[in-house]
Order: sequence, then C-alpha cells, then structure tokens
Amino acid sequence: MQKLLTFDVGTTAMKCILFDENFNQLFFARCEYDISTPSERIAELDPEIYFSTFLECVNKMRDSGIDTRQISSITFTTQGETLIPVDRDGRPLTSAIVWLDTRAEREAEDLRELIGDEEIYRHTGLWGIDGALPSAKVLWLSKNKPEIYERLFKLLLVEDYLIYRLTGRFVSEASLQSSTGWYDINGETLFSDMASACGIRGDMLPEILPCATVVGKPFDEFGFGENTVVTTGAMDQISSAVGIGNIREGIFSETTGTALVVGITVEKPVYDTKTPITVYKHYDGKFIYMPYYSTAGMALKWFRDTLMPYAEEEGRRRGLSAYEYIDTVAEKSPAGCRGTIMLPSLSHGGGFSGITLTTDISDMARSVLEAVAYTLRGIIELAEARGIKINEVYSLGGGSKSPLWERIKADVCQKSFIPVDFPETTALGAAVLASVSIGIYESVDVALSKNKISGRVIGAEREALAAYDENYKKFTKYIQEDQQ
Repeated sequence: MQKLLTFDVGTTAMKCILFDENFNQLFFARCEYDISTPSERIAELDPEIYFSTFLECVNKMRDSGIDTRQISSITFTTQGETLIPVDRDGRPLTSAIVWLDTRAEREAEDLRELIGDEEIYRHTGLWGIDGALPSAKVLWLSKNKPEIYERLFKLLLVEDYLIYRLTGRFVSEASLQSSTGWYDINGETLFSDMASACGIRGDMLPEILPCATVVGKPFDEFGFGENTVVTTGAMDQISSAVGIGNIREGIFSETTGTALVVGITVEKPVYDTKTPITVYKHYDGKFIYMPYYSTAGMALKWFRDTLMPYAEEEGRRRGLSAYEYIDTVAEKSPAGCRGTIMLPSLSHGGGFSGITLTTDISDMARSVLEAVAYTLRGIIELAEARGIKINEVYSLGGGSKSPLWERIKADVCQKSFIPVDFPETTALGAAVLASVSIGIYESVDVALSKNKISGRVIGAEREALAAYDENYKKFTKYIQEDQQ
C-alpha cells in the first residue's frame, strides 16, 4: 500500500495529511505560525519558518509511529502570490513577502497605466491587479531595495521554495505561476510586457513543470526512503477543485471562508473585459474561472465581534459555537430580512440599508448571510451569460457547515447545493495529483473514482424567491453604485 504525504501550506498554518492509495486519511497534524505585520501594508514571514514547520509536521508524524521511509510521495499545495526572492545559493534575500502584503500598490498602479488592464487580463487572466501581485513586488524591490534586486537569482513562490529545500531543484508549476502577473497563461510562457516593465528576465524564473510531475528524491538527511519522491502539486484553490472533482465544464464550486472563492472549469476562457472574471491555469492545461470576493466569512466575523460580542458566551451556554448561535438568531428573520440589506465590502465601505424602527438583530444577522448569497448569485449569472450551464454547486469552507446559510444560498441562487463532507479537499487534491504522478492511477479521473466526494444535496425551493429577488435587485444596484 503506497502512502501519499501532502502539505497544505496556508497563510498562518501548515496542515500535514498522509493518505493511503485509496485516499483514506492515515495522519493529520496542523502547525501554526505567525506572520509579521509591522505596518498596515506589510505582511512578511521568515522563509525558514515554512521549512521548520514542515520538519515539525514530519517529526509529529514520526512520533505517532509512522515510518516515513515507507512514504511514496511528498506534495505541497500552497497559497499563491507569496514571493520569496533567492540568491544563487538558494538563500532568501528577504523575508517572504506574503500575499496579504500590498506595499507595491503604487507599482501596481504604474503597471496598469503602462500596460493597461485589458492587455494584462488577456495574457495573465488577472483583472485589476493590486499591490499583492508578485510582479509589482519585484518592481518595488528594484526601486526600493536595489542592493537586493541586484543579487536576485530566482523568483520563488512558497511551493517552489519548499521543493528546492527538499531536492535542490528550482521548479514551479503552471497553476501557481498564474498568480504572479509575469506568466502568460495562454502561451505558458513569460508575459514579455510585464517582464520588461518589472525588470524580470526569463532566467529568473524556476523551470515550470506540469502539475503532478515527479521532481526528484528528497535529500537523504530528511530521513525518507529510497523510493520516496517529491512531486509538483497545484495552487491551493486549484488543488481543492481537483479534490472535489471540479475538473470539467459544468462543475461549479464555491468556498465560503474568510473570503468567497468560486471555481468554474472551462476548456477555453472568454476574456470579457466588460464583466471580467479572474482566470487561472488548471492542473491539466484547461482553465478555471476563479472569481474572488474578499469579505464573506470576514463580514460575519465582523458582525459577531461588533454587533453580537455576546455570541460566544451565549453559544457556549447552549452548547453551540458562536456562529451556530448566530444562526439560531438569524433563523427568526424571514427571507429578505424585512428589507434589510447588507453590503459586505467592509474593506472599502460596506454597511446596512433598509433599516427601520422594526428592524432587529435577527434581520441584521440574516442579512449578512444573504449578502454572501447575493454575491454568489451574481457570479453564477456572469458564468451563465458566458454559456456555462450550472445545475449543482459544490460548497466548501466554514460557511458550508451552516445548514441555514446553505439553504439561503440554494434558494437565492435557485441551484442545488452540495456541502462537501470531507473538510481537507485541498490536501486531497494534492494526493490525487501525486497518485497520478507516481503511476498509481493513470489519470485524475480514475483516481477520483476511488474517492467519491459525498454530501447531502440541498435543493432550491421557490417559496421565498420573490423576497430574495427584490433584495437582490437592490443589492446589485448598491454594488454598481459603489463601483462607480
């Protein structure tokens, strides 16, 4: 029985999950770390922390009695956009500039003016780039840290860096490179306009391999077996899509976590600049629309902390989590929240509309849940306008654990929703890719047939649709006015 070791490397934690070849979970560990945020726009992490956390996870696995010499593959799935520039010896020249870091906002504005949003979008799939973009961060380094830029040898992302530390090879893969701004996702090559503007040469990039490719053996010092190999994975959102089987047209998945992230697989994307949707490279050369809305669960957390600070204590008294308690409050409000509408874009001015003397806390609580559902409905309508047929929506993230929220989403969007039972779909996707790379299965399709994702189907009901439609029209109008 072969064993597939995966590492899901997030912003503040690394999850280590070991699967057997039938994708049964054999081991799980979660190790946390803190990013440094010395100012509003800065978010950094010492790259050594990523690697030491990897070693911590491996040691926990060994302490549990697992023989790491019997592991067949090691695969990382990581956040996109976090930049780690290194010198010729692979030593980091700076702290990892985390994806949350927006110090390069001015440089991003310069790039938009110089190249143009439409040209950037048609080559990279990214619309309205901001200071989180790795390309903009390189430009920032060249302007503000020339002594570092001059020593720059390779531009690595988190997966690349960890693979290098294990194997000594500078490699990356296409789905991860899709988040950089310097990668042309259509030609699968360097986007020359962006590269020229940022001072990026082709030899600064690692070798870009397909997802699910064997890179090499880990160094002997790490204590793995003679037959253990390191393989390329995929960016975390792509890996999660693979994990639930979102690998062909017509499959739609949404993750309601801190943010709302949607995945829609397509053979060939439409780069409509009037209604742009972010496009990434999928694991197999296809593409995936991946619209992203920054405040979903974040809006609910703000609501909990600001307007219901007693939710945690009251929930504990009733044997519930704070969010489960908020659901019991929100359930007291009817569909449409008696006209209360929340605009969840709290990072640049959100709020509530339609509040009257009869509005109570249940209306406001439910309006947060409905606002995310309205946002999701807008994304579905954009996809369907491109000719993509959507019948079912696979639902992931913390939000999928709320029966009320799932019911609201299904009724607002008039689609069947399937909350996915298995919580670690990102790691599962990495294991699926690894199983193909080392020849256990001949394809991702075959591998997925061994592990059918299950979940209770929540069908759409029409009883509340009129109330939702009225609020959705107002919500859409408010969003459009906010964007003007």
